[in-house]
Amino acid sequence: MVIILKPLKNHWMPSNKKTYILNFMAQLLHPTVVVDADFFPAPQIFWDRLIQLGSSQLVLPAINESLKRKKLINHAPKDLVYYLQEITDLNQKRNTAILKQIDLISKVFNMHQIDHVFLKGAAMLITEPYAAVSHRMVGDIDILVYEKEILKAQQLLLDEGFEELSDEFSLTKDIFSENSQRHLKRIVHPNYIAAVEIHRRLLQKENHLITTKDVLNNKIMYKQKHWSPSKEHLWQHAILNWQYNNRGMIRNDLGFRTLMDVLYLESTDLIEKLGISNRATKHFYSLLSFYYDNYKNYYPEKKLVYKWRLKSRTFNKFHIFFNEFLTFFFSRTSLFFSSKTYRKRVFNNPKLLWQIILNFWNKY
Repeated sequence: MVIILKPLKNHWMPSNKKTYILNFMAQLLHPTVVVDADFFPAPQIFWDRLIQLGSSQLVLPAINESLKRKKLINHAPKDLVYYLQEITDLNQKRNTAILKQIDLISKVFNMHQIDHVFLKGAAMLITEPYAAVSHRMVGDIDILVYEKEILKAQQLLLDEGFEELSDEFSLTKDIFSENSQRHLKRIVHPNYIAAVEIHRRLLQKENHLITTKDVLNNKIMYKQKHWSPSKEHLWQHAILNWQYNNRGMIRNDLGFRTLMDVLYLESTDLIEKLGISNRATKHFYSLLSFYYDNYKNYYPEKKLVYKWRLKSRTFNKFHIFFNEFLTFFFSRTSLFFSSKTYRKRVFNNPKLLWQIILNFWNKY
Protein backbone atom coordinates (compact mmCIF):
# COMPACT_ATOMS: atom_id res chain seq x y z
CA MET A 1 0.00 0.00 0.00
CA VAL A 2 1.34 3.43 -0.97
CA ILE A 3 0.68 6.26 1.47
CA ILE A 4 0.54 9.78 0.10
CA LEU A 5 1.44 12.54 2.54
CA LYS A 6 -0.07 15.98 2.64
CA PRO A 7 3.02 18.20 2.09
CA LEU A 8 3.82 20.89 4.66
CA LYS A 9 3.51 23.68 2.06
CA ASN A 10 6.96 22.96 0.71
CA HIS A 11 6.72 25.54 -2.06
CA TRP A 12 7.02 28.46 0.37
CA MET A 13 8.72 27.00 3.44
CA PRO A 14 12.45 27.93 3.65
CA SER A 15 14.60 24.92 2.81
CA ASN A 16 16.84 25.33 5.88
CA LYS A 17 13.98 25.23 8.40
CA LYS A 18 13.97 22.29 10.79
CA THR A 19 10.30 21.48 10.14
CA TYR A 20 10.93 21.37 6.39
CA ILE A 21 13.96 19.08 6.69
CA LEU A 22 12.29 16.72 9.17
CA ASN A 23 9.22 16.45 6.96
CA PHE A 24 11.48 15.41 4.10
CA MET A 25 13.24 12.88 6.33
CA ALA A 26 9.89 11.47 7.45
CA GLN A 27 8.80 10.97 3.85
CA LEU A 28 12.18 9.56 2.85
CA LEU A 29 12.52 7.01 5.67
CA HIS A 30 8.96 5.67 5.47
CA PRO A 31 8.77 2.25 3.75
CA THR A 32 6.07 3.26 1.24
CA VAL A 33 5.58 7.03 1.23
CA VAL A 34 6.15 8.79 -2.08
CA VAL A 35 8.46 11.77 -1.56
CA ASP A 36 6.89 15.03 -2.68
CA ALA A 37 8.48 16.46 -5.84
CA ASP A 38 8.36 20.01 -4.43
CA PHE A 39 11.55 19.30 -2.46
CA PHE A 40 13.66 19.35 -5.63
CA PRO A 41 15.80 20.91 -6.91
CA ALA A 42 17.16 21.65 -3.45
CA PRO A 43 19.83 24.25 -2.56
CA GLN A 44 23.07 23.33 -0.82
CA ILE A 45 21.79 24.55 2.55
CA PHE A 46 19.00 21.97 2.37
CA TRP A 47 21.52 19.15 2.05
CA ASP A 48 23.77 20.63 4.74
CA ARG A 49 20.87 20.78 7.21
CA LEU A 50 19.78 17.27 6.21
CA ILE A 51 23.22 15.91 7.11
CA GLN A 52 23.24 17.87 10.38
CA LEU A 53 19.82 16.63 11.50
CA GLY A 54 20.31 13.13 10.10
CA SER A 55 23.55 12.80 12.05
CA SER A 56 21.94 13.97 15.30
CA GLN A 57 19.12 11.46 14.73
CA LEU A 58 21.55 8.60 13.91
CA VAL A 59 19.93 7.89 10.52
CA LEU A 60 22.56 8.92 7.95
CA PRO A 61 23.01 5.37 6.57
CA ALA A 62 19.23 5.02 6.36
CA ILE A 63 19.01 8.35 4.52
CA ASN A 64 21.59 7.13 2.01
CA GLU A 65 19.85 3.81 1.40
CA SER A 66 16.42 5.48 1.18
CA LEU A 67 17.66 8.04 -1.36
CA LYS A 68 18.86 5.15 -3.52
CA ARG A 69 15.77 2.99 -2.97
CA LYS A 70 13.40 5.83 -3.88
CA LYS A 71 15.57 6.83 -6.86
CA LEU A 72 16.35 10.29 -5.47
CA ILE A 73 20.12 9.97 -5.17
CA ASN A 74 20.71 11.93 -8.38
CA HIS A 75 19.19 15.01 -6.73
CA ALA A 76 21.95 15.07 -4.10
CA PRO A 77 25.34 16.80 -4.64
CA LYS A 78 28.07 14.34 -5.64
CA ASP A 79 30.30 15.10 -2.65
CA LEU A 80 27.35 14.38 -0.36
CA VAL A 81 26.67 11.08 -2.13
CA TYR A 82 30.29 10.00 -1.56
CA TYR A 83 30.13 11.05 2.09
CA LEU A 84 26.88 9.20 2.75
CA GLN A 85 28.20 6.07 1.07
CA GLU A 86 31.35 6.21 3.18
CA ILE A 87 29.25 6.46 6.35
CA THR A 88 27.06 3.58 5.16
CA ASP A 89 30.06 1.37 4.40
CA LEU A 90 31.56 2.04 7.82
CA ASN A 91 28.23 1.30 9.48
CA GLN A 92 27.84 -1.95 7.57
CA LYS A 93 31.37 -2.99 8.54
CA ARG A 94 30.62 -2.24 12.19
CA ASN A 95 27.30 -4.09 12.14
CA THR A 96 28.91 -7.11 10.49
CA ALA A 97 31.40 -7.17 13.36
CA ILE A 98 28.57 -6.82 15.86
CA LEU A 99 26.81 -9.81 14.31
CA LYS A 100 29.93 -11.91 14.90
CA GLN A 101 29.84 -10.78 18.51
CA ILE A 102 26.17 -11.74 18.70
CA ASP A 103 27.11 -15.17 17.33
CA LEU A 104 29.54 -15.67 20.21
CA ILE A 105 27.04 -14.56 22.87
CA SER A 106 24.30 -16.74 21.40
CA LYS A 107 26.61 -19.74 21.36
CA VAL A 108 27.61 -19.25 25.01
CA PHE A 109 24.08 -18.61 26.28
CA ASN A 110 22.49 -21.42 24.25
CA MET A 111 25.17 -23.86 25.42
CA HIS A 112 24.46 -23.01 29.07
CA GLN A 113 20.68 -22.77 28.56
CA ILE A 114 20.38 -19.10 29.50
CA ASP A 115 16.86 -17.95 28.61
CA HIS A 116 17.49 -14.70 26.73
CA VAL A 117 16.58 -12.41 23.84
CA PHE A 118 18.52 -9.67 22.09
CA LEU A 119 16.92 -6.22 22.19
CA LYS A 120 16.75 -2.95 20.22
CA GLY A 121 19.49 -2.53 17.60
CA ALA A 122 20.88 -6.04 18.04
CA ALA A 123 17.37 -7.46 17.50
CA MET A 124 17.02 -5.34 14.35
CA LEU A 125 20.23 -6.86 12.97
CA ILE A 126 18.92 -10.36 13.72
CA THR A 127 15.32 -10.02 12.52
CA GLU A 128 16.00 -7.56 9.66
CA PRO A 129 12.58 -5.95 9.21
CA TYR A 130 14.55 -3.81 6.77
CA ALA A 131 18.16 -3.91 5.51
CA ALA A 132 19.34 -3.20 9.03
CA VAL A 133 22.95 -4.28 8.58
CA SER A 134 23.55 -1.28 6.32
CA HIS A 135 20.69 1.02 7.47
CA ARG A 136 20.62 0.75 11.27
CA MET A 137 23.18 2.43 13.51
CA VAL A 138 23.74 0.28 16.62
CA GLY A 139 25.45 1.19 19.89
CA ASP A 140 25.52 -1.44 22.61
CA ILE A 141 24.33 -5.03 22.42
CA ASP A 142 21.36 -5.24 24.78
CA ILE A 143 20.24 -8.63 26.11
CA LEU A 144 17.27 -9.51 28.33
CA VAL A 145 17.44 -12.41 30.80
CA TYR A 146 15.53 -13.45 33.88
CA GLU A 147 16.60 -11.93 37.19
CA LYS A 148 17.53 -15.36 38.56
CA GLU A 149 20.02 -15.90 35.70
CA ILE A 150 21.40 -12.41 35.25
CA LEU A 151 24.56 -12.83 37.32
CA LYS A 152 25.28 -16.22 35.79
CA ALA A 153 24.87 -14.75 32.31
CA GLN A 154 27.27 -11.91 33.11
CA GLN A 155 29.82 -14.31 34.57
CA LEU A 156 29.70 -16.54 31.49
CA LEU A 157 30.71 -13.58 29.34
CA LEU A 158 33.38 -12.50 31.82
CA ASP A 159 34.77 -16.02 31.52
CA GLU A 160 34.94 -15.46 27.74
CA GLY A 161 37.22 -12.46 28.22
CA PHE A 162 34.75 -9.62 28.71
CA GLU A 163 35.55 -7.02 31.35
CA GLU A 164 33.45 -4.51 33.27
CA LEU A 165 33.80 -0.88 32.23
CA SER A 166 35.08 1.37 34.98
CA ASP A 167 32.54 4.11 35.68
CA GLU A 168 33.43 7.76 36.09
CA PHE A 169 32.63 9.37 39.43
CA SER A 170 28.94 10.06 39.88
CA LEU A 171 27.02 11.71 42.70
CA THR A 172 24.60 8.79 42.66
CA LYS A 173 27.12 5.98 42.12
CA ASP A 174 26.52 2.97 44.41
CA ILE A 175 23.61 4.70 46.19
CA PHE A 176 20.94 2.68 44.44
CA SER A 177 21.02 -1.08 44.90
CA GLU A 178 22.16 -3.14 41.94
CA ASN A 179 18.80 -4.91 41.88
CA SER A 180 17.04 -1.59 41.28
CA GLN A 181 18.96 -0.96 38.06
CA ARG A 182 17.49 -1.92 34.69
CA HIS A 183 20.72 -3.61 33.62
CA LEU A 184 24.09 -4.64 34.96
CA LYS A 185 27.26 -2.65 34.31
CA ARG A 186 28.37 -2.60 30.70
CA ILE A 187 31.04 -5.09 29.73
CA VAL A 188 33.49 -4.97 26.82
CA HIS A 189 35.84 -7.40 25.09
CA PRO A 190 39.23 -6.38 23.64
CA ASN A 191 38.53 -8.35 20.45
CA TYR A 192 35.00 -7.09 19.83
CA ILE A 193 33.57 -3.73 18.91
CA ALA A 194 30.39 -3.24 20.98
CA ALA A 195 29.76 -3.01 24.70
CA VAL A 196 27.21 -5.44 26.15
CA GLU A 197 24.41 -4.66 28.60
CA ILE A 198 22.51 -7.51 30.26
CA HIS A 199 19.02 -6.40 31.30
CA ARG A 200 16.73 -7.70 34.01
CA ARG A 201 13.81 -5.61 32.74
CA LEU A 202 12.96 -3.56 29.68
CA LEU A 203 12.01 -0.18 31.16
CA GLN A 204 13.60 2.02 33.80
CA LYS A 205 10.77 1.30 36.20
CA GLU A 206 8.67 -1.84 36.50
CA ASN A 207 5.84 -1.53 34.01
CA HIS A 208 3.01 -3.95 33.27
CA LEU A 209 2.92 -2.77 29.65
CA ILE A 210 5.83 -5.01 28.69
CA THR A 211 7.35 -7.54 31.08
CA THR A 212 10.41 -9.75 31.02
CA LYS A 213 8.27 -12.84 31.46
CA ASP A 214 5.97 -12.05 28.52
CA VAL A 215 8.85 -11.23 26.21
CA LEU A 216 10.88 -14.34 27.06
CA ASN A 217 7.82 -16.61 26.92
CA ASN A 218 7.05 -15.46 23.37
CA LYS A 219 10.57 -15.25 21.97
CA ILE A 220 11.40 -16.40 18.43
CA MET A 221 14.59 -18.01 17.15
CA TYR A 222 16.17 -16.63 13.97
CA LYS A 223 18.79 -18.30 11.79
CA GLN A 224 18.59 -21.32 14.10
CA LYS A 225 20.76 -19.64 16.72
CA HIS A 226 19.61 -16.14 17.74
CA TRP A 227 16.70 -15.39 20.07
CA SER A 228 14.65 -12.25 19.58
CA PRO A 229 11.36 -10.91 20.96
CA SER A 230 8.26 -11.43 18.84
CA LYS A 231 7.50 -8.77 16.25
CA GLU A 232 4.76 -7.33 18.46
CA HIS A 233 7.10 -7.10 21.44
CA LEU A 234 9.82 -5.53 19.30
CA TRP A 235 7.29 -2.92 18.15
CA GLN A 236 6.07 -2.31 21.70
CA HIS A 237 9.57 -2.07 23.13
CA ALA A 238 10.76 0.30 20.40
CA ILE A 239 7.99 2.74 21.37
CA LEU A 240 8.13 2.30 25.15
CA ASN A 241 11.93 2.37 25.28
CA TRP A 242 11.88 5.75 23.52
CA GLN A 243 9.00 7.10 25.60
CA TYR A 244 10.27 6.02 29.02
CA ASN A 245 13.99 5.17 28.89
CA ASN A 246 14.87 7.94 26.42
CA ARG A 247 12.37 10.37 27.98
CA GLY A 248 10.40 10.93 24.78
CA MET A 249 7.18 11.59 26.71
CA ILE A 250 8.80 14.13 29.02
CA ARG A 251 10.46 15.95 26.13
CA ASN A 252 7.43 15.51 23.85
CA ASP A 253 9.81 14.48 21.11
CA LEU A 254 10.35 11.88 18.37
CA GLY A 255 13.57 10.05 17.57
CA PHE A 256 13.85 9.22 13.88
CA ARG A 257 15.87 6.04 14.41
CA THR A 258 13.05 4.77 16.62
CA LEU A 259 10.48 6.13 14.18
CA MET A 260 12.02 4.05 11.41
CA ASP A 261 12.06 0.87 13.53
CA VAL A 262 8.40 1.36 14.48
CA LEU A 263 7.27 1.99 10.89
CA TYR A 264 8.91 -1.21 9.65
CA LEU A 265 7.71 -3.32 12.59
CA GLU A 266 4.11 -2.16 12.72
CA SER A 267 1.28 -3.99 10.97
CA THR A 268 -2.43 -3.47 10.47
CA ASP A 269 -3.39 -5.66 13.41
CA LEU A 270 -0.97 -3.79 15.70
CA ILE A 271 -2.33 -0.43 14.60
CA GLU A 272 -5.87 -1.60 15.28
CA LYS A 273 -4.88 -2.16 18.91
CA LEU A 274 -4.07 1.52 19.30
CA GLY A 275 -7.67 2.40 20.19
CA ILE A 276 -7.31 0.45 23.45
CA SER A 277 -3.58 0.92 23.83
CA ASN A 278 -1.58 2.74 26.49
CA ARG A 279 -0.95 6.45 26.92
CA ALA A 280 2.70 6.24 25.86
CA THR A 281 1.86 4.57 22.53
CA LYS A 282 -0.99 7.00 21.85
CA HIS A 283 1.35 9.90 22.56
CA PHE A 284 3.97 8.47 20.18
CA TYR A 285 1.46 8.07 17.35
CA SER A 286 -0.02 11.50 18.00
CA LEU A 287 3.38 12.97 17.19
CA LEU A 288 3.70 10.65 14.18
CA SER A 289 0.47 12.17 12.87
CA PHE A 290 2.40 15.42 12.44
CA TYR A 291 4.17 13.75 9.50
CA TYR A 292 1.74 11.05 8.38
CA ASP A 293 -1.95 11.73 7.78
CA ASN A 294 -3.02 8.10 8.18
CA TYR A 295 -2.40 8.08 11.97
CA LYS A 296 -4.90 9.25 14.53
CA ASN A 297 -4.03 12.24 16.70
CA TYR A 298 -5.00 11.23 20.24
CA TYR A 299 -3.46 14.26 21.94
CA PRO A 300 -3.86 17.43 19.81
CA GLU A 301 -2.21 19.57 22.49
CA LYS A 302 0.93 17.41 22.43
CA LYS A 303 1.12 17.62 18.67
CA LEU A 304 0.74 21.42 18.84
CA VAL A 305 3.56 21.72 21.39
CA TYR A 306 5.72 19.51 19.17
CA LYS A 307 5.02 21.84 16.25
CA TRP A 308 6.01 24.89 18.33
CA ARG A 309 9.19 23.16 19.46
CA LEU A 310 10.24 22.55 15.86
CA LYS A 311 9.46 26.10 14.76
CA SER A 312 11.04 27.96 17.68
CA ARG A 313 14.48 27.06 18.96
CA THR A 314 13.97 29.23 22.05
CA PHE A 315 10.66 27.59 22.89
CA ASN A 316 12.22 24.17 22.30
CA LYS A 317 15.12 24.94 24.61
CA PHE A 318 12.93 26.20 27.45
CA HIS A 319 10.40 23.38 27.02
CA ILE A 320 12.96 20.59 27.27
CA PHE A 321 15.02 22.32 29.95
CA PHE A 322 12.12 22.88 32.32
CA ASN A 323 10.51 19.48 31.73
CA GLU A 324 13.74 17.56 32.24
CA PHE A 325 15.09 19.85 34.92
CA LEU A 326 11.92 19.65 37.01
CA THR A 327 12.01 15.86 36.85
CA PHE A 328 15.69 15.93 37.83
CA PHE A 329 15.09 18.49 40.59
CA PHE A 330 12.31 16.60 42.34
CA SER A 331 14.06 13.23 42.11
CA ARG A 332 17.38 14.61 43.40
CA THR A 333 15.69 16.64 46.14
CA SER A 334 14.02 13.48 47.41
CA LEU A 335 17.34 11.64 47.25
CA PHE A 336 19.10 14.50 49.06
CA PHE A 337 16.83 14.17 52.09
CA SER A 338 16.71 10.38 52.08
CA SER A 339 20.39 9.53 51.52
CA LYS A 340 23.20 10.66 53.82
CA THR A 341 25.78 9.42 51.29
CA TYR A 342 24.26 11.56 48.54
CA ARG A 343 24.19 14.66 50.77
CA LYS A 344 27.86 14.16 51.59
CA ARG A 345 28.80 13.83 47.92
CA VAL A 346 26.85 16.98 47.00
CA PHE A 347 28.56 19.02 49.72
CA ASN A 348 31.98 17.66 48.71
CA ASN A 349 31.40 18.18 44.96
CA PRO A 350 29.18 21.28 44.50
CA LYS A 351 30.81 22.12 41.16
CA LEU A 352 29.77 18.75 39.74
CA LEU A 353 26.15 19.37 40.73
CA TRP A 354 26.16 22.77 39.05
CA GLN A 355 27.79 21.25 35.96
CA ILE A 356 25.00 18.69 35.74
CA ILE A 357 22.43 21.49 35.93
CA LEU A 358 24.22 23.56 33.27
CA ASN A 359 24.40 20.51 31.00
CA PHE A 360 20.60 20.43 30.88
CA TRP A 361 20.67 23.86 29.25
CA ASN A 362 23.74 23.42 27.03
CA LYS A 363 22.56 20.02 25.76
CA TYR A 364 19.78 21.60 23.79
